[in-house]
Amino acid sequence: MTEQEMLERIRRSAEVLEVPESLSPEKILERCRNLEQEKAGEKKSGKKLLFFRNPKLTAGLSAAAVFIICCISLMSRGGIDLGTPGGMPENSAAMDMAVATEAGAVNEESAVQEAAVEGLAEESAGAGAGGEAERIERKNAGNLYTLAESYDAVYERLEEIRRDQRDGSAYAKGEDGADVMERAEIQDLQQDIQKASAEKESYSETNVQTFGIDESDIVKTDGEYIYLMRGSSVSILAAEEEGMKQVGTLDADTENGAADICAMYVDGDLLILMVQESRSSLKEMEDGEAADHAMKYIDTDVVTSVMTYDISDRENPVPAGKMTQDGNYVTSRKAGSILYLFTDKYLMEDYGKAPEDAIPAVNARKIAQDCIYLGDRGERALIISSLSVNRPEDVRDSVMILDSGSEIYMGEDSLYLYRGNYTGAGETTEIAKFSLTGGYLNGEAAVSLRGCVRDTFAINEKDNKLRVLTTDTSGSEWENCLFLLDENLKITGRLNRIAVGEIIYAARYLEDMAYFITYRNTDPLFAADLSDEKNPKLAGELEITGFSEYLHFWGEDKLLGLGYETDPKSGAQEGLKLVMFDMSDPAELKTLGSRVLGETDYSPALYDYKAVLADPAENLIGFVTEDYNRGVKRAYELYRWDGSGFESILSEKLDDGYGNENYRGLYIGERFYIAHPEVVRYYDREDYKLKQKLEVE
Repeated sequence: MTEQEMLERIRRSAEVLEVPESLSPEKILERCRNLEQEKAGEKKSGKKLLFFRNPKLTAGLSAAAVFIICCISLMSRGGIDLGTPGGMPENSAAMDMAVATEAGAVNEESAVQEAAVEGLAEESAGAGAGGEAERIERKNAGNLYTLAESYDAVYERLEEIRRDQRDGSAYAKGEDGADVMERAEIQDLQQDIQKASAEKESYSETNVQTFGIDESDIVKTDGEYIYLMRGSSVSILAAEEEGMKQVGTLDADTENGAADICAMYVDGDLLILMVQESRSSLKEMEDGEAADHAMKYIDTDVVTSVMTYDISDRENPVPAGKMTQDGNYVTSRKAGSILYLFTDKYLMEDYGKAPEDAIPAVNARKIAQDCIYLGDRGERALIISSLSVNRPEDVRDSVMILDSGSEIYMGEDSLYLYRGNYTGAGETTEIAKFSLTGGYLNGEAAVSLRGCVRDTFAINEKDNKLRVLTTDTSGSEWENCLFLLDENLKITGRLNRIAVGEIIYAARYLEDMAYFITYRNTDPLFAADLSDEKNPKLAGELEITGFSEYLHFWGEDKLLGLGYETDPKSGAQEGLKLVMFDMSDPAELKTLGSRVLGETDYSPALYDYKAVLADPAENLIGFVTEDYNRGVKRAYELYRWDGSGFESILSEKLDDGYGNENYRGLYIGERFYIAHPEVVRYYDREDYKLKQKLEVE
């Protein structure tokens, strides 16, 4: 790009770019002075300032600096006071690396978002030795997702999909396998959690899929307050020993009334909300769409925003930043200080109006073409962005993946997208792997495996390697498979024809062991030894009546199961069932005790692990039950394991009249709570007697 082309590009960007407060003249001058002071201090100490050696970054920073200087020059000519005596700093050399543009610029059009000023390179796992912050070079995720060469390539793929839809042809290749947070950060996080627990009362946390990767929930606690999510607001309750009191209510700042909070995180004095809203506008039909006269129609787009609030004063939360991303909310994850947002957007409608409108935007900027992955099928965009919770407006990275609706699993080191594929050749699971270094997503590999993943916990990462349990029901005999894969998703070992005729219902991995439940009329628990990645083997098997839908490790040698008791002959369900397995010797699996909950038909805990309270350290097992005999009767059941059986310590009828099961059990020190967005009950853990019932305003 020539200098003239770069200046022209900056000019065009400036016409549509909303300059944030952080790039105001006062803020820029303040940063320049800070840099000058830091530079003077570095010279005295003999230390070197951080410079970016990546040529692409240097070019980006230079362009940003030119843009900033031009803005300041124009403001000066327009008579705008630049702030302090003397106006511009005497030594403006610091401006050469002052600020990277931070108005939500995405991917190649964004630089490193104040990395030089605020030390992002030191914080980022992507910073190399010597403080060099290297931007990644995008790679394909095997042959499953390949990078688009241009926006035209995206339009061509969408046109293919539309043509296939019109012709009624199947758009699923189902080929036999298209290639077919750093660990130190997680360890630091674990140490921080342990340190915090030692300093104040222990409290329950959201049950998650991967330890160290936080997930949102409808109810959160930080050990002092309880946060309840409902509609477009969050209620904040002080959870004190003498009783609860509502200290604040936060209404999400949205452009219209059609908004809902979909997810919530609490991080110290920050409350982070994922808010989905519909934005409608009146548009005129294009020529040719209306024969006689111009007609208008209501066009509605769905966007999801990450809204961050400073809640250091719980009674008066203050907005701290916002980013916006096209699409419906799918899910989110938080690894340390990095938040990952996943949204979904149907592309064909916008493509039919104007192809360029089909490209999703993040912070009102279209995702860069070299950050778009094309799948072999699918008409939906999965949009993934990462940002720092401490700088919520600064999008660290954004990618779009043309997909047909994949499941999401985030391990300690990588992100995996997996989906079932059904063809004449049978069932397969297609898996794509993306690295997450420093919050930047990059394609790594892809693979196709026989069978389908049927349990959330059947896929697991350890040491950057993947372990997967699948069930294949396409043949005359159902069978289950176990696959071990290396860093590049190459199969290193496998087990086939496990429990022929049955289906995997629940699974868990602990170090080099896998435990899983299969079922037809009885419930076998299997233990598999994965220590030899080339030769995994079944180590033990235990058969009992009923089956478990959810498994949870209870210390190092026991495994808790929650599911149903059944008649071994007919398979008829006879109520919910708790069971404790002894896995101290995988070759000799045993049942230590069980309890059948009569007159219970269902629990949301069977299919939503966030609804389960399972805490071995506090010896608490809690969940909601439902009885459908003569209407719906709900109760919250709380148990402890006494070494030989399950002892009931609380059974509370939930007759509040609310038409959902969104209750969570949680504890803070010696206090126990059954929390619902509309009502919270408080018990003393000494005797579990109800002390207070608070209706939330």
